[in-house]
Amino acid sequence: MKKTILAVLLVLLWTVSATAAELKVGDKAADFSLKDSVGKTFSLQSPEFKGKVVSIFYAGVSEGDDNNAAQDALKNDKGLDRKTGYAGFGIANLKSSIVPNFVIKSAIKKKKDKTGAVILLDPDYTMINIWGLKNKASNVVVLDKDRICRYLYKGKMPQAEVAKLLSVIKEYQVK
Repeated sequence: MKKTILAVLLVLLWTVSATAAELKVGDKAADFSLKDSVGKTFSLQSPEFKGKVVSIFYAGVSEGDDNNAAQDALKNDKGLDRKTGYAGFGIANLKSSIVPNFVIKSAIKKKKDKTGAVILLDPDYTMINIWGLKNKASNVVVLDKDRICRYLYKGKMPQAEVAKLLSVIKEYQVK
Protein backbone atom coordinates (compact mmCIF):
# COMPACT_ATOMS: atom_id res chain seq x y z
CA MET A 1 0.00 0.00 0.00
CA LYS A 2 2.80 2.42 0.88
CA LYS A 3 4.49 1.72 -2.44
CA THR A 4 1.27 2.49 -4.32
CA ILE A 5 0.78 5.79 -2.51
CA LEU A 6 4.41 6.70 -3.08
CA ALA A 7 4.12 5.87 -6.78
CA VAL A 8 0.98 8.02 -7.13
CA LEU A 9 2.66 10.92 -5.33
CA LEU A 10 5.72 10.67 -7.56
CA VAL A 11 3.57 10.69 -10.69
CA LEU A 12 1.64 13.73 -9.43
CA LEU A 13 4.85 15.53 -8.52
CA TRP A 14 6.36 14.78 -11.94
CA THR A 15 3.18 15.99 -13.70
CA VAL A 16 3.08 19.23 -11.71
CA SER A 17 6.77 19.95 -12.32
CA ALA A 18 6.41 19.23 -16.05
CA THR A 19 3.47 21.57 -16.46
CA ALA A 20 5.03 24.25 -14.25
CA ALA A 21 7.83 24.70 -16.78
CA GLU A 22 5.53 25.38 -19.73
CA LEU A 23 5.82 28.93 -21.06
CA LYS A 24 2.50 30.66 -21.74
CA VAL A 25 1.61 34.04 -23.21
CA GLY A 26 1.96 36.57 -20.39
CA ASP A 27 4.67 34.59 -18.54
CA LYS A 28 8.21 35.83 -18.02
CA ALA A 29 10.55 33.56 -19.97
CA ALA A 30 13.39 31.87 -18.13
CA ASP A 31 16.81 32.70 -19.53
CA PHE A 32 19.02 30.07 -21.14
CA SER A 33 22.60 29.59 -22.22
CA LEU A 34 23.19 27.91 -25.58
CA LYS A 35 26.04 27.91 -28.08
CA ASP A 36 26.07 28.48 -31.82
CA SER A 37 27.87 26.28 -34.35
CA VAL A 38 31.26 27.89 -33.64
CA GLY A 39 30.94 27.68 -29.85
CA LYS A 40 29.89 31.25 -29.02
CA THR A 41 27.53 31.31 -26.02
CA PHE A 42 24.26 33.25 -26.22
CA SER A 43 21.49 34.04 -23.75
CA LEU A 44 18.52 36.41 -23.72
CA GLN A 45 20.90 38.97 -22.17
CA SER A 46 23.40 38.78 -25.05
CA PRO A 47 24.10 42.17 -26.66
CA GLU A 48 22.50 41.00 -29.92
CA PHE A 49 19.12 40.59 -28.15
CA LYS A 50 19.22 42.81 -25.06
CA GLY A 51 16.58 45.55 -25.06
CA LYS A 52 14.88 44.17 -28.17
CA VAL A 53 11.75 42.21 -28.94
CA VAL A 54 12.92 38.77 -30.06
CA SER A 55 11.34 36.10 -32.20
CA ILE A 56 12.68 32.62 -31.64
CA PHE A 57 12.16 29.73 -34.03
CA TYR A 58 12.82 26.42 -32.24
CA ALA A 59 12.68 23.26 -34.32
CA GLY A 60 14.19 19.88 -34.90
CA VAL A 61 16.16 19.27 -38.06
CA SER A 62 13.21 17.58 -39.79
CA GLU A 63 10.83 20.42 -38.87
CA GLY A 64 13.22 23.29 -39.59
CA ASP A 65 11.43 24.32 -42.79
CA ASP A 66 7.86 24.12 -41.42
CA ASN A 67 7.62 27.86 -40.78
CA ASN A 68 9.70 29.21 -43.66
CA ALA A 69 6.73 31.38 -44.69
CA ALA A 70 6.88 33.13 -41.32
CA GLN A 71 10.66 33.50 -41.52
CA ASP A 72 10.37 34.96 -45.03
CA ALA A 73 7.65 37.37 -43.91
CA LEU A 74 9.85 38.60 -41.06
CA LYS A 75 12.88 38.91 -43.33
CA ASN A 76 10.96 40.94 -45.93
CA ASP A 77 8.89 43.18 -43.63
CA LYS A 78 10.17 46.77 -43.81
CA GLY A 79 8.25 47.74 -40.65
CA LEU A 80 10.58 45.88 -38.29
CA ASP A 81 13.21 47.97 -36.52
CA ARG A 82 16.16 45.59 -36.70
CA LYS A 83 18.65 48.18 -35.43
CA THR A 84 17.17 48.95 -32.02
CA GLY A 85 13.79 47.26 -31.60
CA TYR A 86 13.79 43.71 -32.96
CA ALA A 87 16.00 40.64 -33.38
CA GLY A 88 15.23 37.14 -34.51
CA PHE A 89 17.11 33.89 -34.14
CA GLY A 90 16.72 30.16 -34.43
CA ILE A 91 17.45 27.26 -32.13
CA ALA A 92 18.06 23.79 -33.56
CA ASN A 93 16.85 20.87 -31.45
CA LEU A 94 19.76 18.49 -32.05
CA LYS A 95 18.53 15.70 -29.80
CA SER A 96 15.35 15.05 -31.81
CA SER A 97 17.29 14.02 -34.92
CA ILE A 98 19.01 10.79 -35.88
CA VAL A 99 21.43 12.80 -38.02
CA PRO A 100 24.83 13.07 -36.28
CA ASN A 101 25.36 16.41 -34.53
CA PHE A 102 28.58 17.17 -36.44
CA VAL A 103 26.63 17.01 -39.74
CA ILE A 104 23.93 19.34 -38.40
CA LYS A 105 26.50 21.76 -36.95
CA SER A 106 28.33 21.87 -40.27
CA ALA A 107 25.13 22.66 -42.19
CA ILE A 108 24.15 25.33 -39.67
CA LYS A 109 27.61 26.92 -39.84
CA LYS A 110 27.33 27.12 -43.64
CA LYS A 111 23.88 28.74 -43.34
CA LYS A 112 25.21 31.20 -40.76
CA ASP A 113 28.17 32.09 -42.98
CA LYS A 114 25.85 32.57 -45.96
CA THR A 115 23.00 34.48 -44.29
CA GLY A 116 24.42 35.90 -41.07
CA ALA A 117 21.58 34.27 -39.14
CA VAL A 118 22.05 33.47 -35.47
CA ILE A 119 21.24 29.79 -35.02
CA LEU A 120 21.84 28.25 -31.63
CA LEU A 121 22.21 24.57 -30.83
CA ASP A 122 20.15 22.73 -28.21
CA PRO A 123 21.87 19.37 -27.71
CA ASP A 124 19.86 18.21 -24.69
CA TYR A 125 16.26 19.52 -24.78
CA THR A 126 17.13 22.64 -22.77
CA MET A 127 14.31 24.67 -24.33
CA ILE A 128 11.79 21.85 -24.07
CA ASN A 129 12.62 21.52 -20.37
CA ILE A 130 12.62 25.22 -19.41
CA TRP A 131 9.86 26.53 -21.70
CA GLY A 132 7.83 23.40 -22.39
CA LEU A 133 8.24 23.70 -26.15
CA LYS A 134 6.98 20.86 -28.30
CA ASN A 135 9.47 18.24 -29.42
CA LYS A 136 9.61 17.28 -33.11
CA ALA A 137 7.68 20.42 -34.07
CA SER A 138 8.42 23.96 -35.13
CA ASN A 139 7.80 26.38 -32.24
CA VAL A 140 7.66 30.16 -32.60
CA VAL A 141 8.02 32.40 -29.54
CA VAL A 142 7.97 36.20 -29.30
CA LEU A 143 9.31 37.85 -26.16
CA ASP A 144 9.02 41.56 -25.46
CA LYS A 145 11.91 43.68 -24.20
CA ASP A 146 11.19 42.60 -20.61
CA ARG A 147 11.20 38.92 -21.70
CA ILE A 148 7.46 38.46 -21.26
CA CYS A 149 6.03 35.96 -23.74
CA ARG A 150 3.72 37.83 -26.11
CA TYR A 151 3.22 35.12 -28.74
CA LEU A 152 3.63 31.35 -28.85
CA TYR A 153 2.74 28.91 -31.59
CA LYS A 154 3.58 25.21 -31.69
CA GLY A 155 3.43 23.60 -35.12
CA LYS A 156 3.20 24.79 -38.72
CA MET A 157 1.68 28.26 -38.82
CA PRO A 158 -1.25 29.03 -41.11
CA GLN A 159 -1.10 32.36 -42.96
CA ALA A 160 -3.38 34.07 -40.41
CA GLU A 161 -0.87 33.24 -37.67
CA VAL A 162 1.97 34.71 -39.72
CA ALA A 163 0.05 38.00 -39.88
CA LYS A 164 -0.58 37.83 -36.12
CA LEU A 165 3.13 37.17 -35.48
CA LEU A 166 4.13 40.28 -37.44
CA SER A 167 1.49 42.36 -35.68
CA VAL A 168 2.65 41.32 -32.20
CA ILE A 169 6.30 42.08 -32.98
CA LYS A 170 5.45 45.51 -34.40
CA GLU A 171 3.25 46.31 -31.41
CA TYR A 172 5.93 45.52 -28.83
CA GLN A 173 9.03 46.81 -30.62
CA VAL A 174 7.84 50.38 -30.01
CA LYS A 175 6.83 49.92 -26.35
